[in-house]
Amino acid sequence: MEQLPDYIKEILLKKLQGLSSEADDKIIDDWTSPDPANKESIAQLTATWRMADQWLEEKEFDISRAWSKVDQRIMLATEQETDTAKSVFRINTFQKIMVAAAIIGGFIFSGWWWYNNRQESLTVITAAANQQITLSEGTTVWLRKGATIRIPKIFKAHERKIYLSGEAYFDVKTITQQPFRIETGKGLITVLGTAFLVNAGRQQERVAVATGKVLFADKNHPQKKCILTACEEAIYTGDTFEKNIFFGSPLQWQQEELSFRSIPLKEVLQTLAIYYNHPVKVDTTQTPGAGKISITASFGKESLSQAVDEIAKLTGLHYRRQQDTLILY
Repeated sequence: MEQLPDYIKEILLKKLQGLSSEADDKIIDDWTSPDPANKESIAQLTATWRMADQWLEEKEFDISRAWSKVDQRIMLATEQETDTAKSVFRINTFQKIMVAAAIIGGFIFSGWWWYNNRQESLTVITAAANQQITLSEGTTVWLRKGATIRIPKIFKAHERKIYLSGEAYFDVKTITQQPFRIETGKGLITVLGTAFLVNAGRQQERVAVATGKVLFADKNHPQKKCILTACEEAIYTGDTFEKNIFFGSPLQWQQEELSFRSIPLKEVLQTLAIYYNHPVKVDTTQTPGAGKISITASFGKESLSQAVDEIAKLTGLHYRRQQDTLILY
């Protein structure tokens, strides 16, 4: 059987669990289409997975029953041979043992591997309100309301990997030999020890680093990546990374009110984008220098549209909605 790349194994595992996305399915199709051997490998592992449902239903395998089934199949195949074939080829006891051992060993090992991988024990937390949690190894996570995090009950020896949708701020404990990884819908963030914000939205994903350094990459296309250090942020839509200087606190959304005193408009909009969990920016190509306009104002109970409308009146700018983004110009 053709050896599967690690990223194909991970996607196939999600597909067999019914958790794969359309993008995941396309990656599998693109990998299998050019080479029939790849397609056969996927078919064999899929068959093994389905057989594992029966063979691994209980914690202990019924080895005797399994051997009996294989023996029956071999005997049936032998009885169906023609008289001529019998005179040429017979399965003796030693051959039966070898064939059975290969079949049983192969299926039990493959089934055991897939079974254990798909039975990874996860704790799932969906924040009904802003919530702070501490992971078993000491990392602190602030979940924004509505965010969902999936955490293994026991981290693997070579990595600490969690899964996130929504927005959360991480203060990661440094464990050099066990890097911390966050998997989102599109991306994979890798870090040794730092504090940073992750917003895993459906249309785009954003990482803003307060301290330390992180690697932000497309989980399906690792060659697409971006390294961020303190006070840097990147927005990823699935095509390219938009990298910017990051101002303010990434935990502004925990505050009930935002106050600005003589703060440049570009920094104000970055803070509003975090607070309201919605993209908003200024178009400096259409209005040069607009990002440096000084803003003194307070926001809290207003909607984002109301806040942007107030800023437009203060600055004399206009604003428009472009897809999901509010743009001042």
